Amino acid sequence: MAEDALTYTELVAHVASKLGVAYYGAAGDEAAQAPTDTYTLDAVKDYVNGGIRMFLNDAPREGWRFQQPTASLVLWATTSGLANGAPSFGDPESTVTVHARTFHDSMLGHKLKFTVTSTADGTPSYNSTTEVTTIDVDDAIFSGVFAVGQTITFDATDNSYVVNTITDTTTVIVDGDASSETDGDTVTITRDYVIEAVTSALVVNVTGNASGEADGATVTIIADGNYTLPSTFGGEYLGPIGYAAGTNPGATIGWSSEGIIRGLRENVSSQTGYPTLAAVRKMDLARRWELVVYPTPGGDYTIEFPYELYFTAMSATTDLHPAGAHYDEAVKAACEAYAEMQGEDALAGRVQYYEGKALPGAHRRNARTAPRKLGRLSKQGRYGTTWDRNWRDSIQRPDVTTF
Repeated sequence: MAEDALTYTELVAHVASKLGVAYYGAAGDEAAQAPTDTYTLDAVKDYVNGGIRMFLNDAPREGWRFQQPTASLVLWATTSGLANGAPSFGDPESTVTVHARTFHDSMLGHKLKFTVTSTADGTPSYNSTTEVTTIDVDDAIFSGVFAVGQTITFDATDNSYVVNTITDTTTVIVDGDASSETDGDTVTITRDYVIEAVTSALVVNVTGNASGEADGATVTIIADGNYTLPSTFGGEYLGPIGYAAGTNPGATIGWSSEGIIRGLRENVSSQTGYPTLAAVRKMDLARRWELVVYPTPGGDYTIEFPYELYFTAMSATTDLHPAGAHYDEAVKAACEAYAEMQGEDALAGRVQYYEGKALPGAHRRNARTAPRKLGRLSKQGRYGTTWDRNWRDSIQRPDVTTF
């Protein structure tokens, strides 16, 4: 039966057993496990991650084919959902759940907005002496995480006011004169949290304590045309970008310069539709990249493009090594060889096995995964791939002589 690639835990236990430092349970009668000593465990983890990086670096001339996956990314438009229960807080993050499928992996790093509304109960009362206004609403929305310094907005006029004092759950005092607002107007309060992890289409983790947000509150993620790419993307795409099959966008999308897209956004900031230009750029998040597109999507569209898989290190116990199950033996040998190269005499001879048998075998397997047909007789690119040329690449409109 086919199985997944070896996990981080399994590789650590394997290398530890070869070094004679594995833990076998209190009675010594269990399967090999990771060392319990912190120093030894850190060393073994370094051997595993170093061995994987070495294996990836020892690619054949045409490159590892498993390092050339195709990214499939949803370009989402501004989307909203309803909170399914109050968020739960586990310092330093909160877990937010919604009723309907709302979240995408590419939302990582974006702001999740909680919005609560009510209606003004009477005309706001302005005190000209203290230059503040008292505002009453019908519902208890000034509770939980709502705090002094936040703003409330009257939807009819789009005027916002900074809260000076919270009198009770239905009454606040704001700075300035809000007496022009009318009884019955919709009053909105909004709070932002940054998405730290996307667990599923229904669940995300956000920064800070959001436990005071109400069950049923509206949560919104505003599309800005920037989409977080997978953690395995290291900044290099290997071919054209296009819409997924069967989506019938009626438009084409191609690679462009991030500077050109910034310039277009500067001049036409509100345009939405099918994106026609795309670029990649580094994010503030450590070692992460984002796809920037123009115009901002007017709906949810799926795009695809090939890229070079990037690896830094495994950290979670259930992480799988990136090469896949077919290369388990070569990856184990690489981890052992790397440990020997760091001075571990207990693994003497593992470098010779890795370089003389495991690695050549992996190269042969990599060659067998190539297409069986010879393909076109044209010069291949750096990674053994060729960009297909289409009508727009090949045809130039002829000059027309005018009289």
